[in-house]
Amino acid sequence: MLIKHFMTREVFTLSPERTCQTALREMKQRRIRRAPVLDRKRLVGIVTERDLLYVVPGTPSMSSTKAGEAALDIPVRNIMTTRLKTLHPNDHLELAAHLMLKNRIGGVPVLEGDDLKGIITESDIFKALWTILSIKTACRIIFDPLHNANNALLDIVELCQKHRCHVKFFLCYPRLEVGSIYYLGIEGEEIDALTDDLWAASYRVLSVERNGLITSVTRRQGT
Repeated sequence: MLIKHFMTREVFTLSPERTCQTALREMKQRRIRRAPVLDRKRLVGIVTERDLLYVVPGTPSMSSTKAGEAALDIPVRNIMTTRLKTLHPNDHLELAAHLMLKNRIGGVPVLEGDDLKGIITESDIFKALWTILSIKTACRIIFDPLHNANNALLDIVELCQKHRCHVKFFLCYPRLEVGSIYYLGIEGEEIDALTDDLWAASYRVLSVERNGLITSVTRRQGT
């Protein structure tokens, strides 16, 4: 999954000379929390709502003071972050998530050369995951291995082919202490037979969701 397929392309940007007061007002109007700063179309920084709230007076009484009046006219260039993390449109979404988690940031500008092509945010990543997991036509099966299953991917693909099920998504979430948990989205007619074979292959089926209805599954006798 590439960043260019999920990033926000229409990016609100600020000039370095824009005052913090007007920047904060416009970001609130657009309901965004960060904006790249461009100087003659070149990315020079990024400013967040939190950065602005540190300097913009919070109440009318604060604004009426000399310090408050001065703060209203502070240019964005004085507070913006200039040590930037950036990504390329062809980078993988996994890299964006890793970069945000490692650096505790909520968004990263996406550059192709010196050109700003978009921004990828934590909300974009959440939407991507939601889109994958919410395929309405797919039956979702959640399961985990009863024993160590190093060949899990091969096993599941073979089982789906055996039961003429089309795989829409297959995700693995590693859990250090209790082993991985798997999320399988499929389309097909032989769902019950597939779950029986999952049990037979030493997987524990935790739940099956069909048409929005979630059912917990226990191994049927004789399977």
